[in-house]
Amino acid sequence: MVELYSRRSFVAGALTAGMLSTATGYLLTRSEPVTLVLATGADPTGARQLLVSMWNRLHPDITIEVVEVNSSTMDQYAKFTETRADIYNLDVIHIPRFAQAGRIAPVVPRNDISLLEPVRRVCQVENSPDEFWAIPFNTDVGMLYRRITDKRATDLAPSMSEVLAQGSFTAQLNTDGIATDEAFVINVLEQALAQDDAILDAAGTVSFSLGQWRTALAPLADALRRRRVLAESSEETTLRTYNVRDLRYMRNWPVWFPSVDRAERGSKAGTMEIRLSGLPTGVLGGQSLAVAQDSPHREEAEQVIQFLTDEPAQKLLASFGFAPPGLDAYIDAGVQAVAPHVSTIRTAVEAARPRPIHPGYPDFARAFKDHTFAYLYRGEELTQRFVEDLREALQ
Repeated sequence: MVELYSRRSFVAGALTAGMLSTATGYLLTRSEPVTLVLATGADPTGARQLLVSMWNRLHPDITIEVVEVNSSTMDQYAKFTETRADIYNLDVIHIPRFAQAGRIAPVVPRNDISLLEPVRRVCQVENSPDEFWAIPFNTDVGMLYRRITDKRATDLAPSMSEVLAQGSFTAQLNTDGIATDEAFVINVLEQALAQDDAILDAAGTVSFSLGQWRTALAPLADALRRRRVLAESSEETTLRTYNVRDLRYMRNWPVWFPSVDRAERGSKAGTMEIRLSGLPTGVLGGQSLAVAQDSPHREEAEQVIQFLTDEPAQKLLASFGFAPPGLDAYIDAGVQAVAPHVSTIRTAVEAARPRPIHPGYPDFARAFKDHTFAYLYRGEELTQRFVEDLREALQ
């Protein structure tokens, strides 16, 4: 345990040193100082602030002020539009809405960040392959955590049917309000994709076949009814249930892996290790940096975004547990030394499906949540109204 995390700290430190060297390539000269406002959600890892501090240390005339906006995923659009900013750190589902409203300006990357194809697809300007509405800061995908107590035993990644049958699984399959609704939507979509990967295709096109949805969600409804799933509403409560109950399986994002693995190795003698595997088909997540259309400092904002999303930055974020959006970070020897599981994350990202890439996504998510929650927890059948509401939201 000591050796592993000492090595993690050493490599992270080396990556940080490399970032400082890279940052000198983004030096700009100005006659008057400028402060750029970066509007973003919280980051409990501290990785984003480390990158910002690096930039500010080397660019005293062009500094970044981070404004953390207290919002859930679903009310982020409203909260962010109330915040004057030069740069927005947008959840992937909000990019089309910001673009349609004319609130962000297209950016042409000045670096080669070799984006994985699903990540590239959700950020590109349609019919303009060189332009992006936002440049990916990190990506994300749902992963299956497995608690291993005997390394000698056969440990093949299970199917979701096997996971549900064992009754030792927790995930964000409940909701207690707007702050957790989107996690519920994502987790239910992943359960449906595990049964039928044609429910949502690689372009984010959703099926409007009622029969298809009924069949895809029936196993989850049965598992919940038989209490084979410990349904939680947030990532944090899911983690707590996984640890307190010593469950074998958990669905969560990869950013939690370093802390979960470290805690297991340090405090639970019966656990050999925590392993990650991809879900049958995960839902794509992540955040991307966009330049505000009305920023008076667009050139400087673009320079900051290039630095924060460049290959060295991706490698540093990976050392903190984030899923990199670009190929180069996954194949880097330093990253693999810090996070040997990154190849598993890459495979999951490349197979992930995006939620509908549409300005009407918030309405889609509301309708999806209302209908599926009633079906899963109140026993109300899915009717044609369900697919009609989804279709209307995406028109």
